[in-house]
Amino acid sequence: MQKFFALLLTLLLGAAASAHQTGNSYINIRQVDDHLAIDLDFYVRDLGNLLQEVAKPGEPAPAPPSPDKLQALQPRITEVVQRSFKFEIDEQTAPLTFTGQSVTVHNDGLYVRQQYVGPAVDAKAKFVVIRYEFFTQNDKLGRAFLRLVLNGDEISSVFDQPNAIQRFALGETKRSATIFLFAKEGAKHIWEGIDHLLFLLTLLLPGLMLWKHEAAAPTPDNPKPMRGTKEAEIFALKVITAFTVAHSITLGLATFGLVSLPEKLVESLIAFSIMASAAINLQKKYRINHWQLAFVFGLIHGMGFANGLKELGLSSSYFLETLLAFNGGVELGQLSIVLLVSVPLLLFVRTETAKHRVMSWGSMVVLAISTVWLVQRLMA
Repeated sequence: MQKFFALLLTLLLGAAASAHQTGNSYINIRQVDDHLAIDLDFYVRDLGNLLQEVAKPGEPAPAPPSPDKLQALQPRITEVVQRSFKFEIDEQTAPLTFTGQSVTVHNDGLYVRQQYVGPAVDAKAKFVVIRYEFFTQNDKLGRAFLRLVLNGDEISSVFDQPNAIQRFALGETKRSATIFLFAKEGAKHIWEGIDHLLFLLTLLLPGLMLWKHEAAAPTPDNPKPMRGTKEAEIFALKVITAFTVAHSITLGLATFGLVSLPEKLVESLIAFSIMASAAINLQKKYRINHWQLAFVFGLIHGMGFANGLKELGLSSSYFLETLLAFNGGVELGQLSIVLLVSVPLLLFVRTETAKHRVMSWGSMVVLAISTVWLVQRLMA
């Protein structure tokens, strides 16, 4: 068991630096009077990948260019864009003309923006196809977020390596398709957000100690003891419900612009919440109500979810529906992970000794990882 957790610690520490490193890009397409206007935003830190400047084995990755040096890279960036980005209207490729380059800022850092113009989209056009072929075969994390406004329709979508070519019907934008997109992105956000998952799973670990494979025997003081399974289920239900309610509150408030915190502070507090949860599991002096802890720190995690939703961009046509869909996707995603982890534990960790080892070693691994995250995020 100790060797298993040591290996897990090594693997997760190696991946620690990648938590919440998205490497996103953004596509904003709209019709302005008699022409098409297109903005493509690329993460400055990822320009090396975009321009295929890969460091040799053993060499450090090239430093991101400063804003002063970006202008010198403009011809190369434009060349890549014109080769890898295509916009088609009813099967006809629309010619795009480069008009300018600037820098812009998103939540996760500095981006370089390339601007293009193209022909207007006829009101009778039936569909458009966007080919965003920047992704390499091994690029499993990169995503490009699209906002397309044409002839009164507003469409949101996400491009990734398996979905680099997408077709959009005009005049037939369906509410259900948009809602499904945001639900899927909510689930992706929690699946890829290992810090959110570690927080929730760490809080749920003490519930493992309550699980009994057999019902407790009656005693004079407790003639009708609660079955261990029921007690553990109630513990998990309280923790998950408190976390869900809390992060839903701040997700909604932040999305409506009623609360706001700097992203660096939010990410640092999330790392601290994981540290605190793990440390509480390792002490026996104080009795802590875990569902209350889940609620308090869940408010902070909701701000992290809001940052992810903000970068995706809500549909103005279906604002409330997409907000609820994203949050619903988060809930389904976290529930699937909880079941995936807890069911094997409950089936195979049966003795009290094994439970204590999982509790202590698991919490120590999480404490080490979250400490690394906190230091990284404070120094970023």
